[in-house]
Amino acid sequence: MSLIARHFESVGLPTLILGSALDILTAGRPPRAQFVNYPLGFEAGRFRDKSDQLEILSEALRGFDEMTEPGIDLLPFEWPEGWAMLTERENGQQDSRSARTTDPQYQSEEDRLAAENAAQS
Repeated sequence: MSLIARHFESVGLPTLILGSALDILTAGRPPRAQFVNYPLGFEAGRFRDKSDQLEILSEALRGFDEMTEPGIDLLPFEWPEGWAMLTERENGQQDSRSARTTDPQYQSEEDRLAAENAAQS
């Protein structure tokens, strides 16, 4: 998404990414992004909670007016119960995914080289 956003911005179309994976947003270097500290899949608010969803989207869209430089703004929303819900879904098992890092990850060496070359242009 960040690559697409940067392309659109380069031709004059403003973009804004709403995400809940700060490390991924940071690695992607989007022109404009809003981070919400909710579990993945709930970036736009809690399931079936129209009030929460509207509040998050309204706050995020302010980024079009308030963000004057590329970056990631942290929205003032947290949902501890959402993280607990994910743990319950996994029957009490801990997350077994690999630890996240701030280092970009690529599917191939060719992808890494292409990304690095694009960043230098």
